[in-house]
Amino acid sequence: MKKNKQNTKTMKNPLFVILFLLSTYSQSWAQSDKLVQSDIKEVTVFLNRAQVVNVAKVALASGITNLIFEGLSTKIDKQSIQVSAKGNLTIMSVRHQINYLKNQAKAQKIKNLEDSLDFYTEKWSYADAQKKVLNNENELILANKSIGGDGVGVSAQKLKEVSDFYRTRLLEIQNTLLGLEKSIKNYNQRLTRLRQQIEEANRDANKPTSEVVVSVKAENALSTEFELNYIVVDAGWQPIYDLRAKDTQSPVQLSYKANVFQNTGVAWDNVKITLSTGNPTQSGVKPELSTWYVNFYNPYVQREVVKNRGRFDNAKKSADRGAPASISTTDADVEDEEVARTIADLTTVSESAFATTFEISIPYSIPSDGKPQLVDIKNYDLKTKYAYSVVPKMDYDVFLLAKITGWEDLGLLSGKTNIYFEGTFVGESYLDAQNVKDTLAVSLGRDKKIVVKRIKIQDLSSKKSIGTNIKEELGFEINVRNTKKEAVNLTIEEQYPIAKDSQIEVELVEAQNAEINPISGKITWRITLNPAETKKLTLRYSLKYPKNKTITFE
Repeated sequence: MKKNKQNTKTMKNPLFVILFLLSTYSQSWAQSDKLVQSDIKEVTVFLNRAQVVNVAKVALASGITNLIFEGLSTKIDKQSIQVSAKGNLTIMSVRHQINYLKNQAKAQKIKNLEDSLDFYTEKWSYADAQKKVLNNENELILANKSIGGDGVGVSAQKLKEVSDFYRTRLLEIQNTLLGLEKSIKNYNQRLTRLRQQIEEANRDANKPTSEVVVSVKAENALSTEFELNYIVVDAGWQPIYDLRAKDTQSPVQLSYKANVFQNTGVAWDNVKITLSTGNPTQSGVKPELSTWYVNFYNPYVQREVVKNRGRFDNAKKSADRGAPASISTTDADVEDEEVARTIADLTTVSESAFATTFEISIPYSIPSDGKPQLVDIKNYDLKTKYAYSVVPKMDYDVFLLAKITGWEDLGLLSGKTNIYFEGTFVGESYLDAQNVKDTLAVSLGRDKKIVVKRIKIQDLSSKKSIGTNIKEELGFEINVRNTKKEAVNLTIEEQYPIAKDSQIEVELVEAQNAEINPISGKITWRITLNPAETKKLTLRYSLKYPKNKTITFE
């Protein structure tokens, strides 16, 4: 009875009640750590950097749990990490850390190489063992080649049988040894190449991984899916194009492709890839003008201004790098379709106010080796007009040009272009997406079937003195011939000089039926040549300048 009274008295003690409640609370909300393996669901690749989305299904107990998403890239921009989940829970904190004790997962490619190394090592060991056995047998036969004992004769038949045995067996041994030597040499070469390949592939294998620790409080036990969204550096893509023209009657087909690369330390295996022309590294904050002063020059003040401006620029760059990026992508449902000819047929193009995105609807894999992987984006048939053009002063060859319209509506970026005509690779060019013209002219190569010559006409060229001046006349004849079986429209470009000094007088004497630009001195003929037709064009101009001066052409 006395003991119960003491317990009752203790329970009424306020300090005891507080300690009891705190103990109960701490036990019910005790924190626990839980390792989480997540899978990459989708990646949006920008021109510089990439946005990665990891997903993981997690079973949570009631209370506070530290979810450790492990095996992530060390190239994560920690300021870009976003975590979301569904259910009756609260995300309390998110932090990023490097795990130096756990290396990056070994890629399947390396595992395959190591399996091949084990296979050929075993083959080499077996061949080497055979070689040693045969060498021992060869030495044993040679050491026991005596046929009869002392004073014991050997019949001719017995001698022949023994000789046949030695010859046959020793020959078999030598032939087998030669084959084994060849096999061992091949195995050694293959093993050397495999070791070199594994060494190259393992350059990043011993690097650490990173982790994202998410503290979560759940009222009740539940199972839910977490989504981890973050930006990684050392990834991006570059545009590359194929321009194909079947003939001069067909439209040009533009194949829009991308060289996608990533060296984040984590392979993107069988994930949804979206390419974006956006750049998350650029700040979205509009610059503001501050008051611009003018004053008298003071060397000391100028040095202070430059020094402070350098500090401001560095601070601005740091702010730009840390500016949050607002990125939105639209998920496209992948329906069952027939097998497509290229991945470009499965690409969805969407545009926002700031960027164009290309969603590739089938999963793709990009290894983490920094090497560009070619991805087809989209194919376009472009409205095209074909024209032939030549500049005889610089080159006698005639060039076939494809004049493309409507290209500015495709959201293209500047990049290298491979050009094909009539199924043949013509060469490389460069597509300048900053071109302000509505027509894009692409050279499809030289056409040797249109022959052009430019010769100086001596009878029309002269140089003579007129008073205090010299007058020089020059004349050129341009011959063009069409050896093709169809008529062609040909543009011929020439020029005459433009004087930079008022003492030099230039006069265009003859350029019949040509378009003249008196400011640039450009002369353009546009003619039609029928099959097997030849035409002659004449260009004449004169120069007049003081005798005591020497002219030069720039």
